Amino acid sequence: MKSFLHLFYLLMLCMITKSSSSKHPLCHDNERAALLQFKLSLSISEFASVDPSAHPKTKSWKLTRPGIDCCSWEGIGCDMTSGHVTILDLSSSFLSGSIHSNSSLFELVHLHTLSLADNDFKSSLIPAKISVFSNLKNLNLSLSRFSGQVPIEICQLSNLISLDLSQNLLKLRQPSLKTLLESFSSLEVISLKEASISSRVPKMLANIKSLRKISLANCGLHSAFPKGVFLMPNLEALYLYDNSNLVGHLPEFRNTSKLRALSLGNTGFSGRIPTSISNLGLLTVFSVYFCNFQGPIPYSLGKLTKLTILELSLNQFEGQIPPSLANLTKLEFLAINDNMFTGEIPSFLANFTNLSFLELGNNNLHGSITWIPNLQNLVALDLFHITLASPVEFDIFIKLRKLQLLELSNVDLILPIERQKNDTFPQFLILQLRACNLTRFPDFVHNQTNLVELDLGFNKIQGFAFVLLPLICNLNYLSLRNNNLSGKIPPCLGNLSNSLLTLDLSGNKLHGTLPELFTSTCKLEAIDLGINQLQGRIPRSLVHCSFLVVLDLTGNQIDDTFPTWLQGLPQLHSLFLGSNQFHGILPNKVGLGFPGLRIIDLSNNKFTGNLPYNLFLSWYAMVADARGDFGYMGSTSITSAFGKHIYSSTVYAITMSYKGVQVSTAKVLKIFTLVDFSRNKFVGNIPESIGNLVGLEGLNLSYNNLTGGIPSSIRNLSNLESMDLSYNMLSGEIPQQLTSLTFLEIFNVSYNNLTGPIPLGEQFNTFGNDSYRGNPELCGSPLSKKCGNSQPQSHSLPQPQLDGEGDEESSALLEWVIISMGYVSGLVIRMILGHIFTTAKHEWFAETFQRQRKPNKRGAR
Repeated sequence: MKSFLHLFYLLMLCMITKSSSSKHPLCHDNERAALLQFKLSLSISEFASVDPSAHPKTKSWKLTRPGIDCCSWEGIGCDMTSGHVTILDLSSSFLSGSIHSNSSLFELVHLHTLSLADNDFKSSLIPAKISVFSNLKNLNLSLSRFSGQVPIEICQLSNLISLDLSQNLLKLRQPSLKTLLESFSSLEVISLKEASISSRVPKMLANIKSLRKISLANCGLHSAFPKGVFLMPNLEALYLYDNSNLVGHLPEFRNTSKLRALSLGNTGFSGRIPTSISNLGLLTVFSVYFCNFQGPIPYSLGKLTKLTILELSLNQFEGQIPPSLANLTKLEFLAINDNMFTGEIPSFLANFTNLSFLELGNNNLHGSITWIPNLQNLVALDLFHITLASPVEFDIFIKLRKLQLLELSNVDLILPIERQKNDTFPQFLILQLRACNLTRFPDFVHNQTNLVELDLGFNKIQGFAFVLLPLICNLNYLSLRNNNLSGKIPPCLGNLSNSLLTLDLSGNKLHGTLPELFTSTCKLEAIDLGINQLQGRIPRSLVHCSFLVVLDLTGNQIDDTFPTWLQGLPQLHSLFLGSNQFHGILPNKVGLGFPGLRIIDLSNNKFTGNLPYNLFLSWYAMVADARGDFGYMGSTSITSAFGKHIYSSTVYAITMSYKGVQVSTAKVLKIFTLVDFSRNKFVGNIPESIGNLVGLEGLNLSYNNLTGGIPSSIRNLSNLESMDLSYNMLSGEIPQQLTSLTFLEIFNVSYNNLTGPIPLGEQFNTFGNDSYRGNPELCGSPLSKKCGNSQPQSHSLPQPQLDGEGDEESSALLEWVIISMGYVSGLVIRMILGHIFTTAKHEWFAETFQRQRKPNKRGAR
């Protein structure tokens, strides 16, 4: 019996010892104190995190009793043996405040995982003291408003496996990208999205065989991308989008590739998609929007049956859509818009029932869309400029309950005659029904409480449609351009100025005076009321629209003096006042304001007097040579659909007339600059200060009564592409220095009193007789009159009356007149502002802007 009790005692002692040893030790007092002090150094703000699942994790950090185990607090992980804090995950915790080098955070020296992602650290620098975390393997500081230079000390974290510094305001100069990569031999994840790197991608990147994910999107990368990176053996995700100066080609892919996501959108990658793309059997994301890819889509792309996102938009792909794509039934996002695809709209799309986004617009596709109701998950549908089998019943879209973005054009659309009680329309965010042969305002629109963008332009809507508009209180963009609207603009439309960014009512039959619509809460960025029958003065309440970028009143009957008071609008970029009844002189102070102005059109009015000597001294936006500042004038609205952000952009466009032919740019580059004072009664000399506008691209002073010589300072306008000084009374010789204007495509000095030899060389060798006719004292090539010969030149015509009132026929002769200001609104899921332009007969415009093929576009993911 004694032996049995002894054995039982030993067994119990063993079990107690084992139980005691299995319980992990409590966290260390100094680390508990450090955590509590770190909590107290920051505040909780509901605006500090954007993740829908965000919550304040530090709320559980409470000292409810002495010696409480901090390892049980949310976001904390401890080593089971030592009790040291090794994991600190405070991502999406609503933290707000600054982090300095004396923060108690740096007392947690045993950390191997640190995540402070998705918080707001108030533009703090990343402290150099981060080097104390010598054991760190995972560091995530993304989306937390860190700023400044990434400290060189981060390179001392040699054990890092994952580094995420994305979506902050960081710079990577010293260390450089190459230095940073060389510091980590076992790196598997590198994410520097939106960090300012501005360098080449080092070739040694391809040598880090351990890498699984590379995200270098929107980092200012440039030059050739190392092709070997695509072939890295363990690479699963490569994100390079929004590096517009990064160039390269796709390689021949190996069948051993582990790639699951490849995103190259808005870069300079070019060439064709290789047939070996089929070797990427694991690929779920393939995005190459807005690159320079061309040729047909390879049939082998249809073998990528795991694809959920396929973005091929804004390239030069051509041919028919291969039937093999019918295999891609898992697609949720399909964008092939803005290419050169031909043939029928594939009927197999009816089987893509997982699709949320479908963009087919701006291709040469045609066919029926009767299958559209099958796609019950559609959120966005772009069928812009596609030839649809007409007529199309709008009822087929009503069945898509989740639809929030719809873009149609050039189709006979049949609206519901009467809304039935049981009809439930989708709640649209963006609705574009352009050129759909509509004769009435859609009744269902006034119940669209979520609508932010409405485009009903280029229809046949008659009468007075504004009565419904005040009911749509959230609109950012409204276009009713080129309809048959009549009547006066009602004051109640001003209620929309609190939300509207763009208002386009151009090309209608609106009359009466412009009401004082605008209040101190005005948010308008663009107003186009051109080509109507509006009278009176420009409403002075426009001074409240401090965000105004574009104002177009072209082609009305407005009777006013020059609105000098508009110089109080700091953002004003483009001012179109042409073809009205403006009169009087240009005050001297016109030249002392408008610092942001890049386009001004005063053509075909009744302005008189001299051009002020200081006219061009303070137009600083034209003084700067901004050719590197690519991008487009426009506004952007951001909305949310089913937890995802949807980006919609509105980009302003202009239509010009050159030799009576319309030339359109579908989008106005921010850098485009134009001065058009033609068809007025200006007198006196052209101010020498014109030479200050070195960024100027178009100058038209034709059909005035200007005298004196052509200023030699014009030689400074190194970006000038078009200059028209015709139908004035200019005298003297054409300055030889103008041959330095190497971009000059159009030059017209006809019907003046110019004398002497025509300059030779450069662009002047390309101008014909029409550029000089009506100047009998000019001589030299291309005229038949040789210099030193008293014989008159042939083909000269009588000098016309120079009163600025030429008839319709002469008004079409070699002029550059802005005739309307429009807006191109895109159903765009990202902010991709494609550089698309159209020309009619005059290819010079296309060639000129081809030099600016790669604007700097903003992307979002």
